[in-house]
Order: sequence, then structure tokens, then C-alpha cells
Amino acid sequence: MIAKKEDRRVQRTRNMLYEAFIDLIIEKGYEAITIQDIIDRANVGRSTFYSHFYDKEQLLLGSLDRLRQLLKQQSFLRSSPSDSSDYQFGFSLAMLQHVQSHRHLYRAVAGKQSGVLVLYHIKRILTELAREEITALLPSSTTDIPQDVAIEFIVNTLWSILTWWMEHNMPHSAAEMDQMFHTLTFSGISKLR
Repeated sequence: MIAKKEDRRVQRTRNMLYEAFIDLIIEKGYEAITIQDIIDRANVGRSTFYSHFYDKEQLLLGSLDRLRQLLKQQSFLRSSPSDSSDYQFGFSLAMLQHVQSHRHLYRAVAGKQSGVLVLYHIKRILTELAREEITALLPSSTTDIPQDVAIEFIVNTLWSILTWWMEHNMPHSAAEMDQMFHTLTFSGISKLR
């Protein structure tokens, strides 16, 4: 019983720190945030912060790990076990929906020097997810194009679509953008099989 209460307290504290951190990114940008800003906003002590995170980059990575888990879960849910020959890229719709629901956060980091580290880590997550799918469905011996090139193609196509979408104030729904992404990528990837 006590262990569960401690787990809940730990999770509640971490959530407060994540929420404070995200609010501050929107307000100030990642680089301008200090540990003092975070603990003031979350209303926790410095020792409490350091008992959970080494520094603000570790807090960033923990926050992005939550995004990674969401994208992996959605990718798994969207994959069709009955037809494993098709590329699903189930993470793409979840990523677009995440951007749509957190547009203020993404606008706070997109195209800004202070957001470079945040965007770098998001692209790494997308690369990891694309790699899992490409590796499973495109054996390296079946094409002259290296898997890493195909992975870069997928990630950069999604990234370009996300960037265009945000720059144009999201004139289409996440589902419509996802369909565009799949149309563009499938035409290229299907040639490799």
C-alpha cells in the first residue's frame, strides 16, 4: 500500500514539473529557462527537483519520452497484423494530432534557436519509430537504397509536412495531413519493394 502512494506522489511531482516546464517553454523558450523558474512554477523545492531530474535537459528528455510512448502506442494500435506487407507509419497521425493539440508549444520552439535541442530530440524519436517499421518491412538485401536513406526520407517528409502545416496556421486537419504524408511516402517507398 505505501509503495503505491509513493509511486503516485512521485508521478504527481513529476507531472507538476513537466507541466511547469512546458508552460515555461511556451513563455520563455527552452534556453532561457532556469531550474529556479521550474521549481517556482511547480511550487517544489530544489532538492525535490534534483531527486527527480539531474538538470533541465533530463527533464526535457523525460517529457519527450512521454511523447515517444504515445507515438509508439499509436503506431502499434494502427498497425494491421492481418496485412503486415503494408507500411503503416502509425506514428504519423499521432504526431500530427500532438502538434495540433499542443500548437502553442510547437510554435514556441519551431524555427527558434532555443528550440533546436527540443526539435532535435523529436526528430530522433521519429527516426527511431520509422527505423523500426522500415527494418521490419524492408530487408536491406532487397534494394539498392540503404535503409538509412529510406528512414531519412520518411522522417524528413513528415517533418516538412509538419513545418508547412504550422507555418500556414494548420489549414487542414491532422487526418488530412496524415493522408497527404502517406500518399507522398507510399509512392516512394512502394518502389523499393
